[in-house]
Amino acid sequence: MNAKRPEFVTLAVALYIVAVLNLPFWKLFLGTVAPNSVSEWAFVAATAVGLLALLNAILLSFALRPVFRIVLAVLLPVTAAASYFMHEYGVVIDVNMVRNVFETDSREAGDLISTRMALAVGVLGVLPAVLLWRVPWVERGYEEDFRAKLKAAAVSLAVAAIAIFPFWGDVLSTFREKRELRLTLTPSNYMTALSRYIGKHLRSGTVVVKAYGEDAHRAQGDVRGPRKSLFVIVIGETARADHFQLNGYARATNPELLKIDGLINFPKAYSCGTDTAQSVPCMFSGLGRKNFSNDAAASRENLLDILKRAGFDVIWRENQAGCKGVCARVTTENLTGLQHPTFYARSENLDEILVDGLADRIAHLERDTVIVMHMMGSHGPAYWKRYPDKFEVFQPVCRESQFSRCTLEEIVNAYDNTMLYSDFVLGRLIGILGSAAAHSVDTGMIYMSDHGESLGENGLYLHGMPYAIAPEAQTHVPMVAWLSPTLVEKSGADRGCLAGRSGDATGHDHLFHSVLGLLDVSTKAYDPALDLFAPCRRKSGT
Repeated sequence: MNAKRPEFVTLAVALYIVAVLNLPFWKLFLGTVAPNSVSEWAFVAATAVGLLALLNAILLSFALRPVFRIVLAVLLPVTAAASYFMHEYGVVIDVNMVRNVFETDSREAGDLISTRMALAVGVLGVLPAVLLWRVPWVERGYEEDFRAKLKAAAVSLAVAAIAIFPFWGDVLSTFREKRELRLTLTPSNYMTALSRYIGKHLRSGTVVVKAYGEDAHRAQGDVRGPRKSLFVIVIGETARADHFQLNGYARATNPELLKIDGLINFPKAYSCGTDTAQSVPCMFSGLGRKNFSNDAAASRENLLDILKRAGFDVIWRENQAGCKGVCARVTTENLTGLQHPTFYARSENLDEILVDGLADRIAHLERDTVIVMHMMGSHGPAYWKRYPDKFEVFQPVCRESQFSRCTLEEIVNAYDNTMLYSDFVLGRLIGILGSAAAHSVDTGMIYMSDHGESLGENGLYLHGMPYAIAPEAQTHVPMVAWLSPTLVEKSGADRGCLAGRSGDATGHDHLFHSVLGLLDVSTKAYDPALDLFAPCRRKSGT
């Protein structure tokens, strides 16, 4: 093998990354520009040349052979993996996507790993890195080597400037208006996101949690009469509103909820974020979507702390990848991965485990209690793992994490089966709460999904798109509430009014205040304007 000049090796790597590992970017870019004239094709060519030259100039700064080998060993496989996921699921990579990668668990990560992904990373990432490792470099003195690389870098930057300058206005407008382009361009997308994620963690250091709602108390006092209260907050996972039969979906995905008298459906509910790491903290923070940030939420107490301060026993039951810090100061029962002998052998992650033993727990309540149930729900891409076999009503189904091997019908069928199973779990929960209310406990529940899910619309799958450009499928979520007759009476609510106002626009911003209002908790943190039930209470409540 003939020895190669380092400048030629870096140019080859840059060309490979721009031309091969950026296919998702070029697909989106060509769709955005839609070139049909000489000038437009010239813009496309100038963009390609500019990206190639800029990347080559950057790689030249690492072109010391031992260092460059390490760079290649990391850069090419990681870039190949990023390219694969963007191509397979239509996602983009930003700081929230990186947060999801670091905060997911091994089970969720395992669902994303497929044979094709391993082959893609191996063939497109590892193999080129190994081959380039073996390329011999010409031997040059330090000064000669430095001058040659400096000259090559200067030429690359000059080429980039010459290529881009005539189209500078087009570049600015295109990349500014179509943010997805920046979030699809590798390796800059994941490197920028990773640096932002690491930077936030380095700056944050030890998080000091400030007290919030310190004045919280029960407005009518802590009544310890014969009737206790139990309120359940159910956090759904990846459920989208337009696949809810209650919202007009043609398929029977809500047969159990449709049977329940007094169920309140909110067809116009919207999420705070498009992934769990944003939405779950936001739901309980009281900050609202416009003011929310993960740092702000982590640095002060949340709804669960306020309820605990007001005298409730607060329990978080987890069947997913964690509470994202929300349950840090309350009793937590981690059911994720727990094998249960009475449950289905095919999977240990079924959501019925969340309500298992609930009736017995209610019978032995010592204090008024709030339970949060975090569902596995419809978490993808392995939808077929989220429900038992008897709920596989819609067929055929996709049994692959690699969606390109499935038809759109198979993907949607598997997803709808998860919705059907979640409906069953919610129906069972309300049945238990209803039985308890008939005896000695005032009960109620609210169900909200954390975010929605794309199912192939415009080539998008899964979730996690930046909120500003996210499709409605990822932000429009199902939401229902059920209150026992005794809780309705105790809260002073009017059922007719509640049913009449259920069509109002709502979402995650309302959960914090609606729960405080329903549970008669008085605090300055409460905003009656964001309490869904306040307009329908015959008394002020808080």
